Order: sequence, then C-alpha cells, then structure tokens
Amino acid sequence: MGLDMYLERYPRYKNYTADNINAYVDYIGWKKEKQSGADVGEFDDWGYYGYEDLPAEEDRLYLDQFYSTKYWAWDKEKRFPHERIYEQVAYWRKANAIHKWFVFNVQDDEDDCQYHGEVTKELLEELRDICKKIFEECVLVKGKVKNGYVWKNGKEVPNWEDGLVVANPEICEKLLPTTEGFFFGGTQYNEWYMDDVRYTFEAISKVLDETDFEKQMIYYISSW
Repeated sequence: MGLDMYLERYPRYKNYTADNINAYVDYIGWKKEKQSGADVGEFDDWGYYGYEDLPAEEDRLYLDQFYSTKYWAWDKEKRFPHERIYEQVAYWRKANAIHKWFVFNVQDDEDDCQYHGEVTKELLEELRDICKKIFEECVLVKGKVKNGYVWKNGKEVPNWEDGLVVANPEICEKLLPTTEGFFFGGTQYNEWYMDDVRYTFEAISKVLDETDFEKQMIYYISSW
C-alpha cells in the first residue's frame, strides 16, 4: 500500500497513446485466454479497456514486433518476466516530491492514477537539471528524521531518530517541494529525500541517453 510511480517507454507509431498500446496488450492476453478455452466473455467486459481503445487492425502487426519478454525496473535480478510492448524504465516508491512534479508538469495538476500526455525530452531534461542543482547545492547535516509513528501512552506520535537533514531546505521547497497524500511517505527534507533526488537524476539521465524520441515516447503513471 502506498504511492508507486513509474516511467514507461513505448514505441511511437502514428497517433497512438499509452492507453491504446496497453489496450492491445490486454487484447493479446484476452485472446490467448479465449483460445485456451477459458470462459473470458467479450473483450469489452474482460478488463479496463474495450474495442474502441484498440489500435486499428492493420497497425497491430507493426506493434507485434515490440511484444516480448520484459522486466520491471525494480526487478534487478530478473525474477519476474512478463510479456509487454512497453518497457518500464524507472520506478519510485513514495517519492512524493517527484510525483508532485510530474502531476503538475505533465498531468495539468490532475492526480488520478491515469495516463496523461507524453513526458517530452525537454521535460525530462528539466527534471534532471533540477535534481542536479539540488544534489549539488543542498547540504546534509546531523539532525532528527521522522521514521514513521509509534504508540506512546495510547497515542500515535512521530518516531524521531538520529539521521541527516537538509540544512538549506529552502532550495528544495522552491525547486522540488514535497507533498502530502494517502500513504505518500514523509515530507521532511532529509537523507531519504536526497536519495530520491539522486536516483531520479541517475534514472532520468539513463532514460535520456537510451531513448530515441523520434521513435519512442515516455509516459508517467502512478498508483496507490
């Protein structure tokens, strides 16, 4: 339970979106189940998508070349193979400052766990540069960090532990502020916040290096 966040890379083809391509992936799964003899009903009733979401039949052959075994971005040991067209290229958990940035810059401030517009190369470069600036200018010093809650005298109170906090959080607040939400994680500017910033810089840099934006597109999606 909690905020999970993903960047996904899709083949760029005509005007199809992540939803259209994922609808086709679901359609392939539905068709396999149906051919095996399972009672799956009609595709319109099977899952989230319907026939109206599918790419045109003549375009599915093009997309078939990308349907292969993939691994989740967090699955470093490649223990959980799955068949997809898209590839998951970054994963965060409860990095609410990063989530807020995507919601504001990509989703028109609509936080609804749905696919929205494409995350352009320019937007990714902007986020990378923000993370670089924070990582270079923010200073960690010894302090108290909040690590969840504990029960004391019948009440739930913050659990404060020794750790590292950002000495100049005004930079973070200006460039990449945290946000509260349902199991979104902590909002303190501390060592864990800086870990998210570091990971984001590294992950986005890798995505920028490995993505051909003329032939591929990047989408952000979250869930909780």
